[in-house]
Amino acid sequence: MRRQDFRNETDDDHLPVMVPRSDKVLIQTPPERVRRLRRHLIVTLRAIRRMKETGRSTSPASPEPEGFAARVAGTACGLCKGWCCKNGEDDAFLDEPTLLRVRRANPALNARAVLRLFVDLVPADAYQGSCIFHGKQGCTLNRSLRSDVCNSYFCGGLQNYLAGGDVATPAVVIAGEGDKMRRSPILTP
Repeated sequence: MRRQDFRNETDDDHLPVMVPRSDKVLIQTPPERVRRLRRHLIVTLRAIRRMKETGRSTSPASPEPEGFAARVAGTACGLCKGWCCKNGEDDAFLDEPTLLRVRRANPALNARAVLRLFVDLVPADAYQGSCIFHGKQGCTLNRSLRSDVCNSYFCGGLQNYLAGGDVATPAVVIAGEGDKMRRSPILTP
């Protein structure tokens, strides 16, 4: 594998967005992972059923970045290949507030249908040691089904870029380190 040379980059008119990079391998999703997810969902759905409606509220899914910031975020997450997704393990942070939000948004779905919805979205091939929903094309859950953790989390480099208020300046995403480093072309608004 050849090392990328960033010394030839003389254009200082762009912001560097530094993100990590995953080196996980794609493997067939083991059935025991799906069983663990299923057990977790059953326990969580039962907990929701036992909760009093007034005792637990749900929040809407966090909004995703828009415009050029969304393009930079998408490029960063694509180059990163899901480094932060490893923390999702076999439950993807799916908790009571998340499943309650899904149930309220889809009142026609009973608990069994919600369980089936999530289990059916587990990819046939997922990254080893990563979130069960982390497939070849990224997360197999759309934002409305993801946990609040997944919808609101951005790694340090991406969070700094988004919070910096300079989202109209050209940017370049640099993911990883050493021989595993990858770089995007310069992104312009």
